[in-house]
Formats: sequence, structure tokens, C-alpha cells
Amino acid sequence: MCAAMASLAAFAGDGSFRVVSWNVGHHAMGLHRNPSIPPGMGGKYLGMYREFIGDARIVGVCEYSAAFSTNEPIRTAEALFGGYDVKIEGTQRGAQCNSIFIRGCKLVESREREYPKRSQKVYYQLARVLMDGREVCVVQTHLDWDLGKKDTLPRREWRADQMRTIVADMAGEKYVIVAGDFNIMKRPGDTADHASEYDVFAEAGYTLANSGQLVTWPAWSDPKRECPIDNIMTKGFEMSDVQVKGHDKLSDHKMISCRLRFAEEGK
Repeated sequence: MCAAMASLAAFAGDGSFRVVSWNVGHHAMGLHRNPSIPPGMGGKYLGMYREFIGDARIVGVCEYSAAFSTNEPIRTAEALFGGYDVKIEGTQRGAQCNSIFIRGCKLVESREREYPKRSQKVYYQLARVLMDGREVCVVQTHLDWDLGKKDTLPRREWRADQMRTIVADMAGEKYVIVAGDFNIMKRPGDTADHASEYDVFAEAGYTLANSGQLVTWPAWSDPKRECPIDNIMTKGFEMSDVQVKGHDKLSDHKMISCRLRFAEEGK
């Protein structure tokens, strides 16, 4: 699909648009800023990623890499997201790189915030945009992850504090989209109710695409490790058509998406 056609397809007749959040695993499970797409295969993989992302108006990416493939002069922002008006490539901090791409809007502000309580280089990326005459805050984030049975640090408490930081920072905003990899995980034999970690957003009045019922990691079948790790949360919007789909050649995470419409348009 050409950029012009994709841009038109991003807007449905009922005023809704599609939002995607995907941890792309540094492009085919690469390491940090180094993608693992082999030399000479960049063009093929670009087609696969474009088809997979489809007609989304907003795409939030975790574990993003500015270079699309290994040893090729392919820049992700131009090659994969060339038809997007807003292109924000987040700061690379180890495994962390939160980025945002949006069609049909004007950027008002972009900034990053490191979380006050953290053990890893976790932060959120904000894009404040003017969209259809309204200011919308789009937040892409990646939270602390557990390091296994011998991990003695209070990761769950820190993740809760990181989520509360977002809620507090966005408290005065009318239209908010928060998405990313929240590392709501379980280990083999773990019986804890990890999905309840999302209650921080639910209790703040957000609509959740994933209340714990949708497995987004891993992209392949592994019943002992399946986790509702990725999510999209909103306020000021009506949400519909939540989908999860995976492609184990493109990332170890499944992509989560939904359609949004400004709440007042549905009345």
C-alpha cells in the first residue's frame, strides 16, 4: 500500500482510527540497538513489517532500532514510517528505546521522563499532538522487568510506582493514550495475580485493551510462560476492535491494537 493510500485508510468513516503498540525486539530479536535482520534482507523484511503494522494512525514501538537491518543504510523512521507526520525516535538506553509515529496531526511537544523508582533504564516517551482540533497525549513506555526466582528487588512495587507516575503526570489531560511493554510477567509455577497490576490504570478511569485476558508474550506457543505483557490504555476515547497478533520471525512479542474514537463523537 502506498503512503497516500495508507494515510487515507488510517481514518474510518465513523471517525475511528487504529492504534498499535508493539515491542519489535530490536527488529527480529536483535540486541539493543543492533537489529538481527541479515544483510541483503532489509527490503524483504520491510515489506513484512509494513504489512503487519497495516493502516495504523498511531504506532508506539518499544525496543526500537534506528537502523532497520544489519550493515545496510536503511533508516527505520524513513523506510518503515515515511508516511507518518510525527516521527519521534526515543533515546536508546540499553534495551530501552520507546518511539512514536503518528499520521494526520501536528506535534506540539515531545519529551522523556525517567521514572523516580527504577532499577533499569526505564522511562516514558511523550508526544503531545494536535489531532482533529484536540490536544492528545500519546505515551509509549517500557517498565522494569523481573530477573527470575533469585531476584530480590521489589519489581512489582516499582512497576506500580512507574504506572502511578504516568497517571499523575497525565491527570490534567483530557485525551490520553498510554501504551507499551509493562512487563506484567509470570515465571513457571508462579500463581500470583499479575494482571491485577493494571488496576492502577483501571482505578484512575482508564479503559484497558488488555485486562490480563490477552497473551502478548511470547509470540510463539509456550503455555507455561504466557503473559499479558503489552497493553493500550486510554481516557477520553471509546475503544473497540481489540486485536493481538504475532509473527515469530519479526519479534518475540505479539502486537496489540485497537480502534479509538473521541468519546464525544460516539454520543
